[in-house]
Amino acid sequence: MMQGNITTTLLGSLFLIMALGVPVWARANSDETQLETIKKEIDHDASSSASSDKVKTLSSQFNVDPSVVEQLRAKNQGWGETSIELAMAQRLTQTDTKNYPTMAEALNKIETLRSQKMGWGKIANSLGFKLGPVVSVASHTRNELRKEPRMEKTGSQKSEKSEKAEWLPKAEKIGRPDIAGHPERVVRPERSERVH
Repeated sequence: MMQGNITTTLLGSLFLIMALGVPVWARANSDETQLETIKKEIDHDASSSASSDKVKTLSSQFNVDPSVVEQLRAKNQGWGETSIELAMAQRLTQTDTKNYPTMAEALNKIETLRSQKMGWGKIANSLGFKLGPVVSVASHTRNELRKEPRMEKTGSQKSEKSEKAEWLPKAEKIGRPDIAGHPERVVRPERSERVH
């Protein structure tokens, strides 16, 4: 009887561990898929603004010298890959400050693991952090990179509009009576009561 209880307890524990492990694995896979999507979106959007604007945005976003961004790009990485690598390195400096106190050290580690054909999920797992926060940072970076071209267009459109406004003559008030000249409100006669 006791041996049956132990077996049932062990099987129940094993089932619980497996049930809890599946959502964690599924979430990690989902995060990696999201990162790949963000990477493609950043690369797709990259053609809309100048390279120097992107370098400036990434260097301020991750608080690194612009030369760091340029060195990553010199390795034939797309803007998406560069953004995610910076986000991964930033996360590593936050989670393992003892071994990776600087972005340079964290970037070296990420680059080494990436050169071994490791995916983002495996890299995060081997370094002891989750991809969720990296996905959030990469998504924010994508949005910041998208702002650059819109801000330039918006600024140029505003200046064109203000120039056009200077050229237009002021519209004259045609047929508008002065407010003081409005006639008194006409009072309607009271309605007669309905006869039932």
